[in-house]
Amino acid sequence: MTLRKQSISKGSIVLLALALILSMFSFLAYGGQKAEAASDYKIIGYFPSWGAYGRNYNVTDMDASKVTHINYAFADICWNGRHGNPDPTGPNPVTWTCQDEVGTINVPNGTIVLGDPWIDVQKSFPGDTWDKPIKGNLGQLIKLKQQNPSLKTIISVGGWSWSNRFSDVAASAQTRENFANSAVDFLRKYQFDGVDLDWEYPVSGGLAGNSVSPADKQNFTLLLQKIREKLDAAGAQDGKTYLLTIASGAGPSFAQNTELGNIASIVDWINIMGYDFNGGWQTVSAHNAPLYYDPAAAAAGVPNAASFNTAAGVQGHLDAGVPASKIVLGMPFYGRGWANCGSSGNGQYQSCSGVSNGTWEAGLFDFSDLEANYINKNGYTRYWNDTAKVPYLYNPSSRIYISYDDVESFGHKTDFIKSKGLGGAMFWEFSGDRNKTLLNKLASDLSTGSGGTDTTPPTVPTNLQVTGKTSSSISLSWTASTDNVGVTGYTVSYGSNEVNVSGTSTTIGGLTPNTAYTLTVKARDAAGNVSAPSSPLSATTDPASSDTTPPTAPENLQVTEKTSSSISLSWIASTDNVGVTGYTVSYGSNEVNVSETSATISGLVPNTTYTFTVSARDAAGNVSDSASVTETTEAGSGSADPWAPNVSYKVNDQVTYGGKTYYCIQPHTSLPGWEPANVPALWGLL
Repeated sequence: MTLRKQSISKGSIVLLALALILSMFSFLAYGGQKAEAASDYKIIGYFPSWGAYGRNYNVTDMDASKVTHINYAFADICWNGRHGNPDPTGPNPVTWTCQDEVGTINVPNGTIVLGDPWIDVQKSFPGDTWDKPIKGNLGQLIKLKQQNPSLKTIISVGGWSWSNRFSDVAASAQTRENFANSAVDFLRKYQFDGVDLDWEYPVSGGLAGNSVSPADKQNFTLLLQKIREKLDAAGAQDGKTYLLTIASGAGPSFAQNTELGNIASIVDWINIMGYDFNGGWQTVSAHNAPLYYDPAAAAAGVPNAASFNTAAGVQGHLDAGVPASKIVLGMPFYGRGWANCGSSGNGQYQSCSGVSNGTWEAGLFDFSDLEANYINKNGYTRYWNDTAKVPYLYNPSSRIYISYDDVESFGHKTDFIKSKGLGGAMFWEFSGDRNKTLLNKLASDLSTGSGGTDTTPPTVPTNLQVTGKTSSSISLSWTASTDNVGVTGYTVSYGSNEVNVSGTSTTIGGLTPNTAYTLTVKARDAAGNVSAPSSPLSATTDPASSDTTPPTAPENLQVTEKTSSSISLSWIASTDNVGVTGYTVSYGSNEVNVSETSATISGLVPNTTYTFTVSARDAAGNVSDSASVTETTEAGSGSADPWAPNVSYKVNDQVTYGGKTYYCIQPHTSLPGWEPANVPALWGLL
């Protein structure tokens, strides 16, 4: 992930003839109208091998009934007996010996090898026996295919971290032969149905240390031709058709640096990575995966806004000669965040000065995390860009902006897939959507495994009531709707305004004092069906307050506890002529709002000095003077100790391994094979 034949064989001619016969049958059977059957669209999901580590997301957590193909990420390329990428600018700059399920192997340069032998094929899952040759994730994938006979699995090679050797492999006839032969061996041994090349990127782009050459443009085609030749020959022997696909960049440089038209005649399809157009590496907030070009983005200085969007990426592939039916559109199950963003435009297209926090790493949010903690929650408000057709979040207190996709934006993208006659959808990746909200939307819209299109709307929300109000806001709650598949969210309407929420309560802000509003709520499901509106509810905001007296400043601010990553504070309550509604704790550019007279600030850096200030707020928005205190976090508890197995590590513990110092990202008990250099989901390099 960027968080994917010119000669026709005799076998291909037979398959082409068969396809023509089947197409004619379909034409006659449906009176000349194209049938939009479940098999017409591919739904391809990536499963990252490292998901089974700290993220605790396993093969068995995937709903295989809602996809046609699973891409397993990633295998790597062996070169001089090692694989990996030592580039210090990469997320995991280490190399390992080339291994299979037994141990170190001696293979020629350009051979596809396991990316993480322990988690791929060695770890025992429930039901595995000690003498089973292939365990791990790949063993679980084999079981999953047995339970879902129509499911196809594909091994993805490379990705952002491991594309450093593609140029070397493609450069000579011998290494191309080695790679193609090893692809056949890998598919047969681990029971995959195809191979996917995630070369990021030919000629230019990717990590700074990647091997690249101007000849990559032609050599990529030659490499794919050789793989196609070997897969067709193996398929004839094995009585099956092996798949060959690539992941492509959506920007214009990928089309310029490859022979896309020639490639399209060789591969079964091309997965366009329709995401990572913008991110925290930029100083202006924008959108991770805009469907369409928004001129306002260009006006704000967003780089390459006219070409860095999904529609432009698809058109670039079409212009390069790729048939629409061979284009599979990539869609993200994650969002990207910026920190310290200006408040104009609700944080959109604003100057920012850093990367936000994230679910597993800075600046990246799983969609299920956004559902649970951010979308219209904890100070974040959802907004909608109707030009780009994507949502975004902004928190004016923390000044964090998050771009992401949801059911509404996915609906526009599946409509785009259908209108353009594309081959289907691909997504990165399963673990980001643990509630299956987005997956259900794809399966419903593209009819995969659903047995037909869902047309049943949810039931009408009931018991809509006011739970609180101020001069500028009204808080609501209601009883959840039910649905034959599942409710994905609600739309609250008042006047000409609408707000989409995921739960059964919300606060509508920005209202006018002493004004009557009529509010209704409708429920939505993954297929886009919408319930009838609830019974209308009338509510009037409170009169504007004439209170201008701020609360007294908090007193006796002190540190009550500290660790290497957190500092706990307490203070004496402020007083106010009307009433204190809460407190704001500030440190650096960060702010946290609390309602009590204590707070624990976490996510801090070990052995670092922070100055905290606390101020009180009242209902009229008056803010008190602040109190302040300075404190230093403790040093990481493991700073002088080497890493060892069977040790319980907590967040920010520091260890040494291989002459380098690492800090703990996720709490865990270490096991053999989970050395810091091997599991970037658990350990970060200091």
